Amino acid sequence: MSQEILKATATALPSTSISNAQVEQLDAIGGSDRTYYRIHLPDGENLILMEYTGNRPDNLKFIPASKTLAHIGNAIPEILHHDAQNNRVWLEDLGNRHLWDYREAKWSEQCALYQATLDEISKLHSFDTKTLSKSEKADLEPPFDEALYNWEQDYFFEHFLGHYSRRAPSYVNSLRHEDEFSLLSAELSALPRSLVHRDLQSQNILIRDKRPYLIDYQGLRLGLPEYDIASLLYDPYVDLEEHHREKLIKYAFRDNQSEQWRSIFNRCAVQRLMQALGAYAMLGNSSGKVHFLQYIPTALDSLREILAKELILPRLVPYLSDEAMAV
Repeated sequence: MSQEILKATATALPSTSISNAQVEQLDAIGGSDRTYYRIHLPDGENLILMEYTGNRPDNLKFIPASKTLAHIGNAIPEILHHDAQNNRVWLEDLGNRHLWDYREAKWSEQCALYQATLDEISKLHSFDTKTLSKSEKADLEPPFDEALYNWEQDYFFEHFLGHYSRRAPSYVNSLRHEDEFSLLSAELSALPRSLVHRDLQSQNILIRDKRPYLIDYQGLRLGLPEYDIASLLYDPYVDLEEHHREKLIKYAFRDNQSEQWRSIFNRCAVQRLMQALGAYAMLGNSSGKVHFLQYIPTALDSLREILAKELILPRLVPYLSDEAMAV
């Protein structure tokens, strides 16, 4: 396999010397079906090779999303070559330190990196989408609308509550049809949308020279900035202390003059955490990636915390109690 990859690299990047180069397959961190390799070149420089499939439609959006983010001015890895016929992309190697790797760093260092990440994503959120070309708009993933929010909620009910609730299935099915869930979808879908990353969490941020770079952004679409910010600050991979999270929330919304931003943010956080719980349950139980199950307690605690502060999904709360959970 290594020789085939090196041969393909020589064809894709003819000016690159691959004599005595080495190929290292990288461990998958998230739930992606893509495969990554680091190509160690003899001059000490490295390349990243990403292999993808068409099994997930968003995989095919990586290249157009990269072009859009480059247009906006976001920090992303440089694309060196795209072999569309063989589903391969050669990328600049920005190293292997993610924001996630700083989860136990001193708060001063961690805070600075989170604030830099919030500044970076704000470039995307503040971009005037009216300036996108027709082709750029067509290459975006389908926008967050009522149907997509409903799909995320269904995902939560099917994979999380379906596996972990001690309540009878009939009770869970009845809960799904409560008006509060459709109301949440309707409220969020009615708000003005901007470009969003869609999966902004600590393992999708590379850190190089203290600068954050966005990766895994093929889900680029129109949605709510609050959803991205909630995805980052309520990321179950990093269990932020509440007062640290609050500092970052206030930093993220420091220029927001709306009196409703906190309520919108909390609703987005609830929506995102339901999606994350559904994903962890699906990956851990249906896909055999059991390590995702370890993040369920943190996500569940965060969801409980928000619902205890604000009346968003009151009928869901009893289903999330320790007595109702099998985790």
